[in-house]
Amino acid sequence: MTDTLQPVAFSACGPAAASFQRSVTTSLTTEDVVVRLKQAIAAADLWVLHEINPQMLLNRGGYAIGPARQVLFFHPRLMSRLLAADTAALLEAPLKFAVIGFPDGKTELRWIDPRQAFARYGSPDLTELGNELAGICEDIAASIDPKAPSK
Repeated sequence: MTDTLQPVAFSACGPAAASFQRSVTTSLTTEDVVVRLKQAIAAADLWVLHEINPQMLLNRGGYAIGPARQVLFFHPRLMSRLLAADTAALLEAPLKFAVIGFPDGKTELRWIDPRQAFARYGSPDLTELGNELAGICEDIAASIDPKAPSK
């Protein structure tokens, strides 16, 4: 007996995402983006904590999607600053990049803007940390494909 996977197409991103997410689109493959992403995270002196493969997980559950990965990252020195500023902000860590491969051959790198995520706590220390992390995320994303425009 052969199980048939139910195909699930990726939708277009909704307009609200632009208010709290950032993205870069490239012609690199999903796997190339993931490899470069992990290298860039390490080069930024951060730790890759985990990689999630939604494509494999959904396949196991009976669904077929295109290439997708989530890369979680952070560092203990950042966590200590976060916890000293406001323990409630623990939910903001680790940070995560999503890598999504589309049928047209384009790959999108997406992340939640730490500037906005941390500023909402109203703590000057968290606002500073969020600004710092936003710059780091932007630098990491720009290093993946320097020709790719970010949004």
